[in-house]
Amino acid sequence: MRDLIAAEWLKLRALRSTRWTVLLTVLTAVAAAVIAAKAKPAADELDLSDGFPLADCLALVVVAVSSGAATMISDYGSGLLRATTVAVPARAELVLAKAAVLAALWTVTGAVATVAAFTVSGLMLGDLSFTAEGTAAAFAAATLIAPVCALVGLGLAVVLRHGGTTYVTGVMLLVVAPQLVTANHAMLVPAWQRLTRSYGPPEVVGDLYATVTQAWLAYLLWPLLVIAAALVTHHRRDV
Repeated sequence: MRDLIAAEWLKLRALRSTRWTVLLTVLTAVAAAVIAAKAKPAADELDLSDGFPLADCLALVVVAVSSGAATMISDYGSGLLRATTVAVPARAELVLAKAAVLAALWTVTGAVATVAAFTVSGLMLGDLSFTAEGTAAAFAAATLIAPVCALVGLGLAVVLRHGGTTYVTGVMLLVVAPQLVTANHAMLVPAWQRLTRSYGPPEVVGDLYATVTQAWLAYLLWPLLVIAAALVTHHRRDV
């Protein structure tokens, strides 16, 4: 397993697109924070959610789910997966190695993007503190949305095996669906909004959206269920 993870990391690191994707993701998060800070009326009272603009979350969701899907779609398209399967017959381990590498890469990317965006927001608004109540949970949620979505993208790619279909399905499930359904307690973007207080303080939100526990469960169950489906599908299907 260690050799598989090293091989997947080498393959991902060697791609120039990986470096550009990470860099542009961080820059997009900072740009979204700048725009959100400029748009905030000066008379409004600041709160924790001002450091976590929704645009940052959506950028991380779209890019991470697409990146996660691309790691598998590119192997299907190039035929590399066939050669890899010959060398590594244990298909489950191959998927899990890709998942481990993606989770590590996007956790670091999410952390850098979150800290950078929060810092820029604080400098522009002049009153955001890293030690404010609830900031630790908000930082964790803002950081982990990226690896969670990357794993969802990977799992969808294994199940669907088609690039365009996977990208559209990922965006529809994670970005569009929460806007269309009323009972969105299980959706990732609303979970992010609850944990970062982007809907307001918990006492204001009430029962309209998921509780904190439900939000963390959404973070946990989405990648687990999708990767589990991918493992079953990849084991039973011809490469």
